[in-house]
Amino acid sequence: MSTILIGGGTGFIGKHLSRTLAADGHEVRILSRSARPDAAFKTFVWDVKEQTIDDAAFAGVDYVINLAGAGIVGKRWSEARKQVIINSRTGSTLLLATTMARLGVKPKLYLSASAIGYYGDRGNELLTEPSKPGNGFLSKSCVAWEGSVADIDNLNIPTCIIRTGIVLHPDEGALEKMLIPLNFWVSSYFGDGSQFYSWIHIDDMVNTYRHAISKNLTGIYNGVAPNPVTNKELARALGPAMNKSALVVPAPAFAMKLAMGEMSHTVLDSARCSAGKLLATGFAYEYPELDGALRNLLRS
Repeated sequence: MSTILIGGGTGFIGKHLSRTLAADGHEVRILSRSARPDAAFKTFVWDVKEQTIDDAAFAGVDYVINLAGAGIVGKRWSEARKQVIINSRTGSTLLLATTMARLGVKPKLYLSASAIGYYGDRGNELLTEPSKPGNGFLSKSCVAWEGSVADIDNLNIPTCIIRTGIVLHPDEGALEKMLIPLNFWVSSYFGDGSQFYSWIHIDDMVNTYRHAISKNLTGIYNGVAPNPVTNKELARALGPAMNKSALVVPAPAFAMKLAMGEMSHTVLDSARCSAGKLLATGFAYEYPELDGALRNLLRS
């Protein structure tokens, strides 16, 4: 089995991925901002802002996965916050690249997260990996994020970038927030609800990384299920998935913009992303359809 070093291993996707990789028999190491002697996995301290890291983390490492980055939602997008979001992503890549160069470490594969925010607001257009980036801050941040991986490429280390879609889990991420109105027998969509959401079940997200490792995939892949839906379709599906009756109502776009400012792009933008490239590598989805994914997540 392999030794796998993960930046961002305690985040939403990272903790699910870490547990699964360990269950597969791999040695999982986590990069953390603080020492965690009681953590489930061996932890090594790094500080992206100060560009410092514990070199011992890289001893005998086979794969490096970087999921690290400041949260997109939670704080309004002031200019300072935008810079934090970008720097946390490009800075973590730079720190890993300079450390591996200094130590002469060459893992079999470097895997980096990105996001489908790369594409911006594209309506009904089917978006494949060669599609051009969109406009706006989400696109700008993803372009910078992916561009920073060139520092790894320059070390002749194979790289794989996963453009993450909307990852579904009932206790975390976007789905957790969309479920709150159901406590009041309401399910809300945003604006007119016509924007496409390219979603993926958390298990399939984890399996995407496992598949990339097992196949040593290189290049860029959309980490999404093969059947994107509109925001209104997602809102309509939540009640039945929980065996609940719910009135499906809009949250007006102007109200979202007023409440969230520029961050409203995270819920109002449309990105209809193709999973074709990942499917062509032999990846098999456990939950290719939204109804099956929601039943699994919400009825357990």
